[in-house]
Amino acid sequence: MYRRLVTQLFTDTSKILRRSSKLSYGVGTIHSRGLRTSPSATAAFNVQDEDDFTDRVLKSTTPVVVDFHAQWCGPCKLLGPRLENIIGGKGDKVHLAKVDIDEVSDLALEYDVSAVPSVLAIKDGKVIDKFVGLQEESRIEAFVNRLIGE
Repeated sequence: MYRRLVTQLFTDTSKILRRSSKLSYGVGTIHSRGLRTSPSATAAFNVQDEDDFTDRVLKSTTPVVVDFHAQWCGPCKLLGPRLENIIGGKGDKVHLAKVDIDEVSDLALEYDVSAVPSVLAIKDGKVIDKFVGLQEESRIEAFVNRLIGE
């Protein structure tokens, strides 16, 4: 029974990933979670540890949206590409920091992340807005626009 549950979970997750993001390299289509080759993708990065978070988020002169997520979280897998698309469309006005709560758990505790996905808007080292859970693109767009003053 355990094997069947794991197989079903893997199958369901694979289906979600295939639907949520696709890459085209001109030779066919490759499926991947959140990986893009467009210039706007440089605005997104994975936070490695607390020092990295301090340097790239808190000390940033550019506003940063912080996506606290987990690999096992279904809604996180759907929200990630939405955030990347919206933030990627803003050019250099805003960056996206991705924090895996299982890898950098101290940050999740420090920012009172009790559910994932949790998304923070940070400007000049301070949290100015937050939402929890999967959101529609229009709400994410409004969230990002408030952060960058549009």
